[in-house]
Amino acid sequence: MKNIQPLLSLGLLAGLLLACGPSVPNLDSPGHTIVCLGDSITAGVGASPGAAYPDLLARRLGVEIQNAGVSGDTAEDGLARIDDVLGRDPWLVIVELGGNDILRQVGPERTEAALRAILDRLMAARVVPVLVSIEVPFRDQYAAIYGRLADEYKIPEVDEVLGDILMDPALKADTIHPNDRGHEVLAEAIADTLEPILKARAKVKGR
Repeated sequence: MKNIQPLLSLGLLAGLLLACGPSVPNLDSPGHTIVCLGDSITAGVGASPGAAYPDLLARRLGVEIQNAGVSGDTAEDGLARIDDVLGRDPWLVIVELGGNDILRQVGPERTEAALRAILDRLMAARVVPVLVSIEVPFRDQYAAIYGRLADEYKIPEVDEVLGDILMDPALKADTIHPNDRGHEVLAEAIADTLEPILKARAKVKGR
């Protein structure tokens, strides 16, 4: 009988956690928009007009999503644009950067420092960051960055998706960009991550 109360308490705690939704920082953000900060993949290179993953994501979630993707951007380039992103009044920012760092052989320590600075700015502005991890063969030192940052900042990470897309010729428009179907797969994975966050924010905001 002595062990019943702790077990009940654990069960109650688990139920409360499930009811409250995912544990994500800044759900009470005063911002109003969702912004995708990224490189050519976010910008939609390789996709038909209106078929880039931010467009597909907006349609699936039924919300407006602003595309702040710039072809060729490294993580440091994305950091240089963070004021523009924050000027769009976001409550959530999807960060998809790092692919060009790999292509240009930017040191992983520089990539991590830039991504960390982006997250610091977003967190300080009370924005929910969501990381899209970049995984490519023989570049594990880059892939490890995303999981490490996600764990440290306790933020959502969309992993094991973009790397799989870029390894599948049927999902690519060229050697480094997803085609329409590839963008669909990426949008679906990001939407699966975002849907419970949107529900949890609605509860926090009393909607």
